[in-house]
Amino acid sequence: MPKVLLVDDNQEMLETLEHLFHFYEYEVEKAANGKEALEVAEKTQPDIILLDALMPVMNGFEACKQLKNMPRTRDIPVIFLSANYIEDEHCIMGLELGAEDYILKPFNAKELVTRVKAVLQKKALIEKLRQDNESLIQQQDSFSRELNDLRNRTSDLEKNLVTDALTGLYNKNFFDKRLKEEFNRARRYRQELSLVLIDLDFFNKINELYGERTGDYVLMKVANVILNNTRNSDIVFRTEGNKFALILPNTGETGAFYEAERVRSAVSQENFIEKGFTELKHLSAKRKKSYSQLTISAGVVCLAEQIPTVENLMKCAEDALAAAKAGGRNTVVKYAML
Repeated sequence: MPKVLLVDDNQEMLETLEHLFHFYEYEVEKAANGKEALEVAEKTQPDIILLDALMPVMNGFEACKQLKNMPRTRDIPVIFLSANYIEDEHCIMGLELGAEDYILKPFNAKELVTRVKAVLQKKALIEKLRQDNESLIQQQDSFSRELNDLRNRTSDLEKNLVTDALTGLYNKNFFDKRLKEEFNRARRYRQELSLVLIDLDFFNKINELYGERTGDYVLMKVANVILNNTRNSDIVFRTEGNKFALILPNTGETGAFYEAERVRSAVSQENFIEKGFTELKHLSAKRKKSYSQLTISAGVVCLAEQIPTVENLMKCAEDALAAAKAGGRNTVVKYAML
């Protein structure tokens, strides 16, 4: 039975949420403010936390920040529920603090439970990926052995031309096919559809300094970070080299921007090169940081009447990505902003 921690200073809202999650057979813990949430979370170790943004004593943003800094709670997924902080900047702030989702009140009960389930499923998947990759980050020699083993185990996947052998994500061939299918479906049923193109900034410096094997290792970690910071409904691809793509069915421009921004923020905060790698090259402290922390640029486009073909949709996304890279990188640009 999954355990959820509900944090809200409104007693009536707490009782409503408690009844809802009891109905869906969740174990429920409660807290009335951010400070109390920190204590309950560390003591009871919930599987997920639903956190109000505006509370006395300690607000949700500060509570989320501290939860992500505490060793025993930093991996517990957090979903914000807010009726007061409803602007884009508040949502982005919550995502940058490490929240999985940002939901406005009032909310649909079934949708809330569905999104909680999706986050828990993703948490289980990421935990498995983390276990699979633990041995890869110990030392360069063990990484080489694990990488060769991974390539052997994915040889069958290569044959079906659907998945990328290195990262396990969908490949370019399947991206082209799936984008056409989703484009036609969205047109036929008048549904929203968004596309995000992602480019890993200055990736060539990793290959030049450490070699292609270490570059492959970094790409695997980037793929895991992207997968960890997308929804179950999002379709994730490695299209070529250090480029990735997201197809987001039933998602408008604002939602797609939030998803791309979540990925950008997560990548920028990750250390991709372990300490032993940089020490082998005798790098300065400044260069060590530069080579271990990478960034991405992303272009976002939403299907509109002015985009008549899938080729036009792709071209708009490429233009948005080019603008992101020209604008200084480590940023997300929406095509509508061009």
